[in-house]
Amino acid sequence: MPETTKSNTTRERILLAAIACYGEHGVEETTLEHVAAKADVGRSTVYRHAKNKRELLNKVLLRDAEHALAELDVATRYFESLEDVVLESILFLMRRRNSYEMQHILYGGAQQTTQGAGLTIDALTQVTTAALQQHFDKALANNTVPPGLTLPMLADWVGRITMSLHSQASPYTESESALRDYLRVVLSPIFRLPPSTDNTVQTQQENLT
Repeated sequence: MPETTKSNTTRERILLAAIACYGEHGVEETTLEHVAAKADVGRSTVYRHAKNKRELLNKVLLRDAEHALAELDVATRYFESLEDVVLESILFLMRRRNSYEMQHILYGGAQQTTQGAGLTIDALTQVTTAALQQHFDKALANNTVPPGLTLPMLADWVGRITMSLHSQASPYTESESALRDYLRVVLSPIFRLPPSTDNTVQTQQENLT
């Protein structure tokens, strides 16, 4: 087996072992020694891939983010409007909360708050930015982006509302249909473009006659 392939295989083994340890011991209490034992590798091997607990967690989160990005791209590929893409992106991220082991561990279940060392807003924003880039550029080209709205601003908002929905109990997260209706109402004012100046002037003139 080539050295690079062997190293990637060992890395994946260590990351999967870390996820299992987070489930057994909790994120804060998991040590690199726990991970080495679970992966059945020497401590020095784990240290070659991660110098400390935080670096290991970041690599686990990055792995999850890469998987999420690939899946999110498929989930939003056929939606035309930016509003629909944003709505479906939030629903997708919420769906992963209980469907994926790492998300479940970090969020502690549907109605519990996140653990202190868990998922960061930066991780969510990074994934969301990459996922929305192509859709945002298309909306810009079609002049359907509301004035003043930028991609970093939109990605930050999506990350924060998703984090809030994840970690705080809400009647709107009890079912996907309820959450979809809620998001549709909340998102609508954001993406409602103001009328053009010409149309506004014409409407005012019609009202005067």
